[in-house]
Amino acid sequence: MEKVGAIVVTYNRLSCLRNVLSALDKQTFPISHVLVFDNSSNDGTHQYLLNNGYKDFEKNIIQKHLFFRSKENLGGAGGFSKAVSLIQKLDIDKIWIMDDDVLPEEKTLELLIKGMIDNNVKVAIPRRVGKNFEDQIAIDFAMGNFLKAEKVLLKERPKKDYYFVKDMTFEGPLIDVKLSKKVGLPDPSYFIFYDDTDYAFRLQKYSKIVYVSNAKLGRQIPKPSSSGIVSPYTWRDYYMIRNTVLFEKKYGYNWKVRQIAPYILVLRRIKHSYEEKNLRKNLRIIFKGWHDGMKGKRGKTIDPNY
Repeated sequence: MEKVGAIVVTYNRLSCLRNVLSALDKQTFPISHVLVFDNSSNDGTHQYLLNNGYKDFEKNIIQKHLFFRSKENLGGAGGFSKAVSLIQKLDIDKIWIMDDDVLPEEKTLELLIKGMIDNNVKVAIPRRVGKNFEDQIAIDFAMGNFLKAEKVLLKERPKKDYYFVKDMTFEGPLIDVKLSKKVGLPDPSYFIFYDDTDYAFRLQKYSKIVYVSNAKLGRQIPKPSSSGIVSPYTWRDYYMIRNTVLFEKKYGYNWKVRQIAPYILVLRRIKHSYEEKNLRKNLRIIFKGWHDGMKGKRGKTIDPNY
């Protein structure tokens, strides 16, 4: 039987972390190792892991339940990058990647492995489900059209068992460990957002990605229902704008996408902000994100409290 090592990257969401760790231990396909990457939480996560038998990765690599506590918050991108580098050192065949607010059903891992075998691929992703949430299946990327340069989504709810997709999130992908070593680590310089999409593009040089419709992965934090009021941009929007520009400049199929699409992005953001009556509050973040992306600035450039 193949050995699977699961990664959970967490930051200050202990209530969610408890649930996902319990779900991992209940999988019908047994997991050989569970590694919790603690992104310097200050909510009691570290003590909880110690109290529940998790061992320091740097001292007890042969244990099933392991943790690594970062000295600082590396962001989602930095956390996933470091966690993958650590779990690659273990005797495993596949890496199961997720953050702390997901909740796999008992057969999710079993069905992902079946999906990989049935489709002869080295990457499989689950169907994400949750309150007020409908999973988006990206069947293509319009990286050759500078007016779009965005995902092409499946227009209907999934009806087939399997779909080949072009994108994934770090919410449950199962990856062959040899392939992960071949393509290298997730790029930590994104800090948050687009590190998973970038990794998906790199993986697809060697394997298709299969979406397994009946392998369900719950989202513990409900998506807020729409109230009609749109909040002003925050630090999260800055990183989304900056990293969208970085991604388009890296993967655009032609010079128009690489050079013009970022300007289209700014115009769209300005238009939407005006329509949402947040233009004055959003302008600073829009232009800083665009400017830093065009200049190739990476990493943690503004504090998440921004």
